[in-house]
Amino acid sequence: MLEVRGLCSGYGRARVLFDVDVAVRAGQVACVMGRNGVGKTTLLNTVMGLIPAVGGSVVFDGVDVTRAPTHVRVRSGMGYAPQGHETFAPLTVLENLKVAADGLPRSGEAIEEQLELFPRLRPLLNRRAGLLSGGQAQQLAIARALVAGPRLLVLDEPTEGIQPSIVAEIVEVIGQVAARGVAVLLVEQYLDVALGLADTVTVLDAGRVVHSGQAADLSREEAARLLAV
Repeated sequence: MLEVRGLCSGYGRARVLFDVDVAVRAGQVACVMGRNGVGKTTLLNTVMGLIPAVGGSVVFDGVDVTRAPTHVRVRSGMGYAPQGHETFAPLTVLENLKVAADGLPRSGEAIEEQLELFPRLRPLLNRRAGLLSGGQAQQLAIARALVAGPRLLVLDEPTEGIQPSIVAEIVEVIGQVAARGVAVLLVEQYLDVALGLADTVTVLDAGRVVHSGQAADLSREEAARLLAV
């Protein structure tokens, strides 16, 4: 579903990523790991077109989208929940979901599907998103990314700073989404979450891939060693 090959990007003249390869198939969870500042968020932002690639390619479902703007990637089937529990703070929970569902032929059903995935949001529909807890806001951010039925879901640290009970719910939803055939590209810091969810693991250090392979072949000890580099 997604093939990233030899990707290079950064900010102005400051290069952050160097020849990064990542791939994820439909129904798979591909996890990207690494210490703070190694380029994980830059990778996801480049995949989504928020940062231009200066080398390499991003191919989505067989189509080269390396130069495509973000809205074209979203319309083609990419969904993104960035780091930081991003929501439209002045809008209610329901209004956040309606914005994402705008123009869909069955918008009401699409919103209802997300409320079934995240039942904690149902009693909060009329609450402003800016008043939600971090965990509630993260669930809303993921639900909003899923409303349009993406074939690729991109998640940046979805469990960061969230209470364990909501982490468990988010992990369960990610598993359900992948089981439906959606490809998931995930940045995750918690080893137990990453190794429990992922089919493949890519570890970055200083903008380069230092490990790539099946999650089942990566021990917790080896993963900890790579993340300590």
